[in-house]
Amino acid sequence: MTTVPSASQWGSPTANKRALLIHGLNSSSHTFHRVASALAAKEYLVIAPNLLGHALRKPGVDFKVQTLADDLLPYLQAAEYDIVIGHSVGALVVLSLLKYLPKTKPTSVVLIDPSLEITAEQMVNGRIRFSTDVRTNPTAEDYMALNPLWTREDAIWRVLGTQIGRSTNSDDHIDGNVPWSFSHLIADKPAAAALTILVGEPSKLESIAKFKEVRTVLFSNASHWLQHEFPEVIVEEALRNIQE
Repeated sequence: MTTVPSASQWGSPTANKRALLIHGLNSSSHTFHRVASALAAKEYLVIAPNLLGHALRKPGVDFKVQTLADDLLPYLQAAEYDIVIGHSVGALVVLSLLKYLPKTKPTSVVLIDPSLEITAEQMVNGRIRFSTDVRTNPTAEDYMALNPLWTREDAIWRVLGTQIGRSTNSDDHIDGNVPWSFSHLIADKPAAAALTILVGEPSKLESIAKFKEVRTVLFSNASHWLQHEFPEVIVEEALRNIQE
């Protein structure tokens, strides 16, 4: 018997189509509540695991992205997925799982605003950005004021994602993945899988541009949290890969 980590679920367990959604740092499975609900409405069974060290889960043996990915392997061993989506660090976890996807079954893979390559200076800035949320403890109202496209539920799940995770998550995972370099994992994509990268921060385009087989979509006037701002586009892009 395979034991799977904690997760949120949308849709019917008897659905013929499946989607796996993986959240990022200082977040939880419910960051995808709008994307998941939309896919469930299209008759998908949607599974969104909680990463190690998040949503009251204990951390793993270390803080490497590969360790986060290995923890989710039981999901891929228990079932095959038509759609796999990851946000931020969750997108890097998806990249680390590409080698385990079916070799012949088409899989739609969507990465939401991942940082594939980060310099030492950018890592320092990232540490400051992530730790600010933990230190200042913004309210749902604060998030909604800063992000007019977010719903109140988006903001509440953002607050809870930070509060029920480990306070040192961001620092631990930044320190545990030096050098921060993940673009080489794109080469593990099976030929049957279609890969789309959705970008909210234009500075990330440079590390993606060299991969001609990857569909890249740049959002205007967007933040890092595309699943809150443009959930319908994420669903459209995921389905587009399947339809093509």
